[in-house]
Amino acid sequence: MAFERLTNRVGWIPGGVNTGVIRLDDRRVVVIDPGLNETSGKRVIKTVREELGSEIVAIVTTHAHADHFGANAAVVKRTGAEVYAPAVDEMILRFPLLQPAMLFGGSDPLDALRIGFLLADASPVDHVVSGSTFAIDGVEIAVVPLWGHSARQVGYVVDRVLFAADVLLPETALAKYPIPYVFSLSDHQASLDSLASIGFDVAVPGHGSSMIDLATRHGANQDAIDRVADAIIDAIITPSQQADIMAQVVERLGAIIIDAPAYYLVQPTIGAFLSHLEREGRLQHEITGGRSLWRRR
Repeated sequence: MAFERLTNRVGWIPGGVNTGVIRLDDRRVVVIDPGLNETSGKRVIKTVREELGSEIVAIVTTHAHADHFGANAAVVKRTGAEVYAPAVDEMILRFPLLQPAMLFGGSDPLDALRIGFLLADASPVDHVVSGSTFAIDGVEIAVVPLWGHSARQVGYVVDRVLFAADVLLPETALAKYPIPYVFSLSDHQASLDSLASIGFDVAVPGHGSSMIDLATRHGANQDAIDRVADAIIDAIITPSQQADIMAQVVERLGAIIIDAPAYYLVQPTIGAFLSHLEREGRLQHEITGGRSLWRRR
């Protein structure tokens, strides 16, 4: 990991999950999303100490997915940093079993879903982020709603640098995961549509390289959404259950599902698409003969 400076105050540490860095002064920094686990957290601490000569005094979380906040507990243990997290998502930081439980339909999740990628160590939450701005020791951080990938994912803007979380995935990820996870497609689509109105010069996404060319990555992500939506519509020839629709969409798009975590990330994503397509008037939901069915309008 190596720190990359973007402005006098702001930079980032590239990694499997990109970590934002905001300098409060010559000795103290705020980090955004320190990563998945203890190893990630130790690397971020080491980078901050060795390359910036600073200590982490606060962690700002974009959303409640384990790969972004799983290192929080390790960083807090070693630095005493305070944790900031967006409303609603902050509950999952404190009670991380909620995430695999949500994926498993709201019930006690399979042991196969109780893994590091889906079940992080619990993180304290000292401050719930609400409103359009907040400040840490006089440094103002703008809050940008980027809901959809998680219930209340947000981005943060400092010195015209946008830390964009997972609203835009890199093309490599879209190729590997042709059905990218969303909690709410309706909210995610609204977030995508809002990006052009956010004032920033460079964006640091949660994954992949930093980007100035927003249009290219935006187009790739929009295309991925459209492909999944079209595959769902094409799969519904007669009234169909969600599991049957999902099986056809997975086959059509060449998604690879070989274990429970992969299955239970795709299943609720298909559900999010179905809800959105019903709101758009393209699908109709009904309960018939004790079965949940979807049909084209």
